[in-house]
This record gives sequence, C-alpha cells and structure tokens, in this order.
Amino acid sequence: MALWTWIEGHQNLTVGIVGFVGVIFTLWFSAWQAREQRQEERRHEIKTLRAALIEELKIHRETMAHDAAKLDDEEMSETGSIFVPTDPMDDAYRAFIHRVGLLSQTEVRKVMFAYLSMRTYNAKLFLVGVPPHTGERHVEVPAENGALLSGMQKGLISPIDEAIGVMERARDAD
Repeated sequence: MALWTWIEGHQNLTVGIVGFVGVIFTLWFSAWQAREQRQEERRHEIKTLRAALIEELKIHRETMAHDAAKLDDEEMSETGSIFVPTDPMDDAYRAFIHRVGLLSQTEVRKVMFAYLSMRTYNAKLFLVGVPPHTGERHVEVPAENGALLSGMQKGLISPIDEAIGVMERARDAD
C-alpha cells in the first residue's frame, strides 16, 4: 500500500519515468532494426558482387581453356594466323570495382590479381601479334607464335581458378 500511495503522490514523476523509459526503448529498438537491415543489405551486396565476379571469371576461364586447347589441337588457319580479340571483357568487374572492398582481403587480392593478369595478357597480345588494318579490336597472331599464345592463355587459368575458388568458399561459408 505504501508504494501505491507514493505513486499516487508522485504521478507526474512516475508518468515521466515510464514515458522516458518507453522513448529510450523505442530509440534503441529502432536503431537495432536499422543495423540489422543495413547488415542484411550488405550481405546481399556481397552476395551479388561475388555471383557477378564468379560468373564473369568462369566465362574467362572457359574461353581461355577452350582457345588454348584449340590452338594445341588444330592448325592455325589457312592464312597461317589467328585473330584474337583484345577487348578486356570485364564489364562486371568495372561495374563493381567501387564495391570490391566489401569482399575479404584474400578475395580482393585474388580477384584483383586475376583481372590484372587478364589486362597483362591483353597488353602482351600486341607483343605476339599485330593489329590488322581493320583496327585494334583484334590482334593477328602468326602461326609461329601460336604456342606462345597458348601458353599465355593457359597461364591465365591458375589466377582465375584461385579467384573463383576463394570466392566460392566464402560464398559457401555464408
């Protein structure tokens, strides 16, 4: 009874305390919800980034492996040369480069090394071939440089596989 009497005597203070506690709880709960929502958005961004880079790197890997095997198995062409595209074809990487920091340090290192290796490959194409008169979107590689071109393409497979592997392991761990 004494507590009830005290509460009746101090209604304004009691209502103020209850109201203040309610406001504090509401602010805390709203902040918690905002953090959870932001973390979910970040997880979705990372998942999207990994999926795009993994698929783009798989396409590059398949292309390099196919082209290298084709060079090893077949003759160049009737003209004694092969045309190789010089376009980097890294649209997903370029679109997401500002987000690559969302990945782990190991993932960033492997992904960047794979893409830098592909850029180096594209630059080296001009050392083993010459641009045809139609422009610089392709390089004409003579037959005597076919083995060198095949070796360059095979050399790209390992960094690409490492980048794909580290991102797939991280994806599967999430």
